[in-house]
Amino acid sequence: MDTTQVCDLCGRVPARRLVIRRHIGMLLMQKFSKNEPTRCRECGTSTILRYTGRTLVQGWWGLISLFIANPFTIVMNLVALVQAKRLPPPQLSSAPHPEEPSPSSL
Repeated sequence: MDTTQVCDLCGRVPARRLVIRRHIGMLLMQKFSKNEPTRCRECGTSTILRYTGRTLVQGWWGLISLFIANPFTIVMNLVALVQAKRLPPPQLSSAPHPEEPSPSSL
């Protein structure tokens, strides 16, 4: 039984499930977003940097956001970035792409 995970975006292997967070701070409220995609090294790095970039711009508004929520989100995304960077370079997979139906299901 092959347990190799395939990237949700490009269909390459190896891939792993990553926990990627985003935080938006507002003066009186906060908004959190948590995504758990399966990504290869390149797609994971791109997704993490996009989420972290938005957090760096939008996450600082409000006292709790400034001192607790936004720093936590950035640190957790750095952990996910290290996990993505530790993956070997992606290779084409012989497995069907996640969005493509397998020939036996047609």
